[in-house]
Amino acid sequence: MNNKNTGFTVLNGDAAQLPHKTVLVLGIGRGGTSMAAGVLSKLGVYMGDQLNSRYQDSSLLDCINRKDKKQAQKIIAERNRLYPVWGIKKLRLWRWDKLFRAPVYVVVFRDLCATANRRVTLFNTSLLSEMFKVLGLNFLLLVFLRLSKRPILIASYEKALLNPEDFVTNLSSFLGIDDPEKFTAAVQFINPSPSEYTTSPVNYRTARASRERLGYIDKLEPNRIAGWALSIATPEPLSVELLINGILKQTITANLPRPDVAREDDRFHERCGFIFRLADGQSLKHGDRIDVRIADTTDTLINSPQQFA
Repeated sequence: MNNKNTGFTVLNGDAAQLPHKTVLVLGIGRGGTSMAAGVLSKLGVYMGDQLNSRYQDSSLLDCINRKDKKQAQKIIAERNRLYPVWGIKKLRLWRWDKLFRAPVYVVVFRDLCATANRRVTLFNTSLLSEMFKVLGLNFLLLVFLRLSKRPILIASYEKALLNPEDFVTNLSSFLGIDDPEKFTAAVQFINPSPSEYTTSPVNYRTARASRERLGYIDKLEPNRIAGWALSIATPEPLSVELLINGILKQTITANLPRPDVAREDDRFHERCGFIFRLADGQSLKHGDRIDVRIADTTDTLINSPQQFA
C-alpha cells in the first residue's frame, strides 16, 4: 500500500480527452495561483495578454472586474477561435464559468497562515483578520468544487515546491500535454518567492498610503528592466534612474502607456511606463543588485532594490 502524500488529486476524471478546453486556475490571492499559471504558460498553454510576473490576463480580467460580460464574451470567442486550449487565473472566475468553452479547473491551496501572512504585508491588516478572510474564501471555493461535475486538479502549493516534477507530471497528465522540452522549462520555473514575483500593479494599497511618487519594477530580464513610476501630484512624467550594483547606468523618462496602472486608481495616469534596455555585453549577471529610483531624489520604487537571479 502506498501511503505517500503527493498533495495532488484529480476529481471528476482528467481533461486529457477534451481536445478543446479552457483551464481556469482558482485559488486565494497570494496562495500559489501565479505559480500554477506560470507553469501552464511554460507548458505552452496561452494564459492571456500583457502578462506580468503574476500571470494575470489584463484584458479579460478587466472585463470581469467591470462586470462587462458582453466584452468578455467577445474576447473569449476570439481566444476559442485561436487556441484549442487556453487558460486564465482568478478566484472569481468560478462565478463566470458558463462563459467558457469546456472549463476545467486547476485549484491551488496553500497553508492558511502563510497565505494570510503574505496578505498582511500587502494590506496592512491583522493576521487573524486575514486568516478568517482566507478561511471564508476557501470555504466558498470548496462548496463550488463539491457541486462541480467538471474535471478538477487540486494541488498543494507546498507540495508543488517540494516536488516540482511531480506537480508538472500531474498537471501535464491531467491536461494531456506531452512535450519533454516544455516539461523541463515548467519544472525549472517553480521556485519559492522568485525575484520577479513582487508587489506589482495588481495591488497598490501600501503605496497609496505612504507615497506621492511611486512605482514598481515589473520585470527583470538579462537585457531589460521594465516597470512604471508616477507622481500622484502631477500628470507630468517622471525621470527614473537605473543603478546596477550602486553605479548609475541610465536615466530615462517614464512615459510609456500603462493603461493597467491607470485603471487601478483615479489619481494614477497612463503615461508612466519605462523600459531600460542594456547594451550588448552589459547583460545582468546572477547576484547583480538592481535599483530603480526617481531621478534626482532618494525615492526608490516600492520593490527596489532587487537581486538578479
